Amino acid sequence: MTINEADPQPQAEPEPVTTAGPGALLREAREAKGWTQAEVARRLNLRLAVIESIDGDQYKAGVALTFLRGYVKAYAKVVGVKEQEVLAAFDGMSGIEQIKAAAPMQSFSRKTRQQASDNWLKRISWLVLLGLLGSLVYWWWQDSGVNYMEPGLDPNVQQQEEPAPEADIPVVAPQLTLPAAPITDDADTTVEATPDTLAPVAAIDEKTAEVTEPTAAPAVATIVETETPAADPRLLAMNFTDDCWIKVTDGRGRVLAEGVQKARQALSLKGEPPFRLILGAPHAASVEYMNKAVDLSSFSAGRVARLTVPKS
Repeated sequence: MTINEADPQPQAEPEPVTTAGPGALLREAREAKGWTQAEVARRLNLRLAVIESIDGDQYKAGVALTFLRGYVKAYAKVVGVKEQEVLAAFDGMSGIEQIKAAAPMQSFSRKTRQQASDNWLKRISWLVLLGLLGSLVYWWWQDSGVNYMEPGLDPNVQQQEEPAPEADIPVVAPQLTLPAAPITDDADTTVEATPDTLAPVAAIDEKTAEVTEPTAAPAVATIVETETPAADPRLLAMNFTDDCWIKVTDGRGRVLAEGVQKARQALSLKGEPPFRLILGAPHAASVEYMNKAVDLSSFSAGRVARLTVPKS
């Protein structure tokens, strides 16, 4: 018995049933009005690419579903198509499910990226904070090391070396010549000079011995005449008894001094004459030029003095 086995034919996979979207319906209504896609985009204040994607039912998964429904609804209202009919066609499209599924994934991806960015910012903030704390600790350690001093010592007072002890100068007693013993006729009364009899005379205390020194000649008073230094025309001297703001400019326009001068302060300025002076408190300043005082009595207190030295 022969059994003819038929070769099995491959069965074609059923094509997915796609449901038409609202693009064709909206496109026909737009063409009936004689409008172009650009005209509708201008009326809806949308990009031309959005109107083209709606007419071709080509919706990008990157756009939120709520926005897509809003665009379709506004398109239908402009061209005069019922909104319920257009939205029903939009919701029945097969590609809408993919857009719905992609939306949560994109939201999750954005959330993950945001969390990664936040974690990175936190790490940077901690590193900056640790760096500041390290700098603060180092500064405190360095400052405490500078201020450290041994107990009993003041760092502001310099230790003075003790002077070396002066060498003791021995006092030498002068040698004394004793007179010869007197000679008498009576041998019994003769006193011999023996060491025992000379001891009281020769024993002289070193402390009571006086050393005679040559008398110094009287000092002759000499008068030294101090010569007055020659006057320098390039030198200007100033002294202050109180705080005074000044500005001094020489003949070449160079500012030699400017600012507030304190009480009991002196200045010696050198430049090319003539000097132009501005004194905020002339009563607190004294000016000397060519070894002569400059008269400032004409300037009253509270008045700024402006003068030229020497006067032209």
